[in-house]
Amino acid sequence: MKLTPRLAAIAELIPPGSTVADIGTDHAYLPVYLVQEQVSQRVIASDLNRSPLEAARETAAAFNCLKKIDLRLGDGLRVLTPEDGVDTVVIAGLGGRTIAGILREGEDRLTGIRRLILQPMNESGYLRLFLAGNGYMLEKESLVLEGRRLYEIIQAAPGRESETDPFRLSLGPRLLEKRPPLFTALLREKIRKLRIVKSSLQRARRGDVSARIQEVETELSSLEEVLSFAVAHRDPD
Repeated sequence: MKLTPRLAAIAELIPPGSTVADIGTDHAYLPVYLVQEQVSQRVIASDLNRSPLEAARETAAAFNCLKKIDLRLGDGLRVLTPEDGVDTVVIAGLGGRTIAGILREGEDRLTGIRRLILQPMNESGYLRLFLAGNGYMLEKESLVLEGRRLYEIIQAAPGRESETDPFRLSLGPRLLEKRPPLFTALLREKIRKLRIVKSSLQRARRGDVSARIQEVETELSSLEEVLSFAVAHRDPD
């Protein structure tokens, strides 16, 4: 199976021999790929709703992978048991706040997990702050462009995060360290969205938005400073 760039970037982070749980699997493309490529001998693929899980079953059956993909209907990490021996949890395609909620509510199911591979659709900063504040270090961060959309992928592991500055932490400490080719595009997109937020706040008729406008302006200034540095120090093509 050929994966999309987003799923391929996630698959690259999974070491051979891993036992994987794909939470919110949707069509089970990632589990099928992992089994086909012999990255994993067994994958748990779960979803909260029956319809996407049936779609996942059809995909697994079409590629003759049903024996190695354990399909489970359930809420978040509640589908897992200690006997599963899962070492890698993937949660992709959900909002950052939702992913944090899944991790919080399923904290007791994460014992023995070596890595979390997370791909938030939004609020990635919130998710990073949650991870750092709940006993996880951000091991790797990558960016991938699929169509016109830029995705952030975070690999976290149990441990102490070295970065403590909230702004740098929310932006992505490993991204700041390595400044991958798509980093400037990410910064420009964040700046664009914040300018929209600022404009919307300025048009608001309520009188209690001045503090929020100041927060947005401070964040904009910080992002623009990081962008200027990244552009000035970008490696030549």
